[in-house]
Amino acid sequence: MNTDQLGIYYRMLNIAPGASAKEIKLAYRKLAFEFHPDRNTDPDSEDKFKDITEAYEILIGERKPPKQTGSTSSAQKPAGGAKQNGTTTSNAYGPNAAGAQNANREKQGFAGAGRKQEKARETTEEKVARANQAYREQQAKTNARKSNIHPGARRHKNKNTESNAQGFIQCAITGVVSAQPRQVQFKVVRGFLNSCNIETITANLAPKGAKRMALKASFKTWLRGFWSWKSFLPAWKAILGNMRGGTFPPEGNAKMLFTQANAFERTGNKPLARAVLIQALDFIGTNRSVLAEQVRASQRRLDDGQPARRVRDEWKRAGMMDALMHLSPLFLIIFLGLIAFGPGQGFVTRDIPELVAKQGSEITRQVKDLIGEERDPYYVDRELLNLRDGPSVNDDIIRRLTRFETVYVAGDSQGFWIEVETSIGETGFVNLDALVPGNGADARDAWCAENKCD
Repeated sequence: MNTDQLGIYYRMLNIAPGASAKEIKLAYRKLAFEFHPDRNTDPDSEDKFKDITEAYEILIGERKPPKQTGSTSSAQKPAGGAKQNGTTTSNAYGPNAAGAQNANREKQGFAGAGRKQEKARETTEEKVARANQAYREQQAKTNARKSNIHPGARRHKNKNTESNAQGFIQCAITGVVSAQPRQVQFKVVRGFLNSCNIETITANLAPKGAKRMALKASFKTWLRGFWSWKSFLPAWKAILGNMRGGTFPPEGNAKMLFTQANAFERTGNKPLARAVLIQALDFIGTNRSVLAEQVRASQRRLDDGQPARRVRDEWKRAGMMDALMHLSPLFLIIFLGLIAFGPGQGFVTRDIPELVAKQGSEITRQVKDLIGEERDPYYVDRELLNLRDGPSVNDDIIRRLTRFETVYVAGDSQGFWIEVETSIGETGFVNLDALVPGNGADARDAWCAENKCD
């Protein structure tokens, strides 16, 4: 066998020529686990997996290498330990190569001097099934962990894992996972001379992300929507529609909320999954489509006999501050006109400094109400902590908080109880002595560094 041809397969497995059968098998298992299509999402992983599988089967003798064209001297060399002109040749590569490490090994070439040629070849489906079984066994070993390590403290080796790896819908602007996402549509109008172009922007958003996208769409319309007589009225309609929060397509929102509820159910948070399904039913109404029946079936499956609990609605109509921000370009134009041509000339030098000093604190407060004040985080320092509807052990349990979960104080303490809000908008009461100031992610990292988490 041509040594250059076999050298290609050794390089595919990242091993040296003349490696033993055990080394070939270990190298193949390592690369197969890395490039398996079920684990590696790279578009080229499947082709890479097929290449290393072919190299492994050729090197261990399960498959013959493809015939080489061109040089007759290399193509006519016998395989394995076949005789040529009365002498026996040996492979320069492979488990049966000549050398001290293979001196006592039973000779067996790729043609298989003692190999049974009647051995049935595996089909492609059997090879894929065998590779999948090996992948599942390796995953089971990887997921096995010591009993003294809390599951909430486990970290993945790959820190760049996407936050929606479990199927959660993320906000397209802020990237957060919300318990009440919406599919929102905003309008952007562009006009020039005798043309008018209306663009619809659709995105899955959280409440804060929707406000930012609405402002962005309105400012684009202000800049480019009033340069045509045809686009004048559509531009105003688009700005007013964006100011009111955009539009919510019923079918798209029902489908998205159904996906979000399934993701919460897979993580074990069934009360929150039920609350999200209730939001999906608000968009479905009396519809009898396939999606509507799936949502109703999921709600019946999650029904535990307790009254359904809704999360706090953060999708409210635009407030006064939102309207002012959407219409601020108009106010700016009027203001500049008063300065240049009207009685506003004296207003600039006489009244503006006093107005700024007087209203500065009020504007700051309104901006904080719009953006949200910065709150100090706390994290749970117990294995499990009950989040209840009220400050008593007799109140219903909303759900159980895990260790290192981050919460924010939402009200005053009542004895041993304090009202908190979770990162996904849930509010309830917990024991005050179970909270520690700080971010849960940082505390979990410190705990894992000390206890050597995998």
